[in-house]
Amino acid sequence: MHLESNQNRETIKYSIILFFSGCNTIAKNNKRHRYVGFTIKSSKTSIEKSEIIKEIRKQCKHIFNKDCRDMGIYLIRFGGVKGVVKCNHVEKENTIKLLKSINTINSEAVEIDTVGTSGTIKALLKKHLNHAEI
Repeated sequence: MHLESNQNRETIKYSIILFFSGCNTIAKNNKRHRYVGFTIKSSKTSIEKSEIIKEIRKQCKHIFNKDCRDMGIYLIRFGGVKGVVKCNHVEKENTIKLLKSINTINSEAVEIDTVGTSGTIKALLKKHLNHAEI
């Protein structure tokens, strides 16, 4: 009888350990994001948001043979000259490469410069875009 109770205690002990160790892995499934700020230099006074989205999608397919959605790339804000792109943290370097690879938008020559990267939009605007209203 005494032996059975020790076995039950061990079983319960391991069940509790497994239960609590499993709880930590649930919280780690959240994806981390990065926000990349950029500016566009162009002879055209301003570029429409739909034009830049179309070009980002086209270049993403051309360079990486993936959809922007697969890489977590989204144009969050755009104000004609300045913008913010959201991406998965592991795709930050590829996102910067993608933005810099864009040379034309609607047959207009453009140059895109990335100005900074941050984990939050607020910090990106504060540090790199001088609180710009985008």
